[in-house]
Amino acid sequence: MIYTLTQPMSPSPGLHSAGVSPVVSPVVSPNVSPVTTVSPMSLTPGIMHLINYGDKDLGLLLSQRMELVWHGEFERLFAQYFPHGWQLIPTFNPPTDGWRIFKDSAKVRFSCQDCGHGWTSMKGRVIFWFNLNYGANSGLVMFKLYGQQCQRCKNGKYEHAMWYPEEVVKVLGNVYNRVGQIYYGFVRPPLRIDRRAGKPRNQHNAELCQACKDGLCREEWSFS
Repeated sequence: MIYTLTQPMSPSPGLHSAGVSPVVSPVVSPNVSPVTTVSPMSLTPGIMHLINYGDKDLGLLLSQRMELVWHGEFERLFAQYFPHGWQLIPTFNPPTDGWRIFKDSAKVRFSCQDCGHGWTSMKGRVIFWFNLNYGANSGLVMFKLYGQQCQRCKNGKYEHAMWYPEEVVKVLGNVYNRVGQIYYGFVRPPLRIDRRAGKPRNQHNAELCQACKDGLCREEWSFS
């Protein structure tokens, strides 16, 4: 089963109104630890049963279940950073300079809304921007899912990526570890670079990739 982000969202008015926090030393907490091994079984029962839906149910569930998968897993992980409250906000408009950034990739699927052509990509790109406001005891993670154009009709439109639940779990585990390294004293947390098994029929086409167009498709497998 796969899911997609269809509507842009913006942070609530007043959140981080004073701008991004200054650079400070990490808060070393004995109550949190890196994610070591993340598998689909780490999904809550309410999410696990969705993986077994057939393709015939895809259209109905795409928009209804995307929020459950992304936000459910995010809340499960980032609740460990209490008393800091973290929020996950999908966006089409990245924040301005001053935010931390983390890039990740996954196996995703696309479907052209004009001609119906479908294809799989091993380079589904997601970018996370995050910041912790110590004064407000709140953190914000914004993310953007990058699209691709249809190689058949080449209509110039970027189709939204549809994500597999286990790929969502993987990238959220990675950004959780990255946030933990920056703000909570994690030392060399693990980084998962595996992807769901698959053999795409065609090579990645940089001319049709939104992340390539923005110069953000290059792999960067490190917590630098």
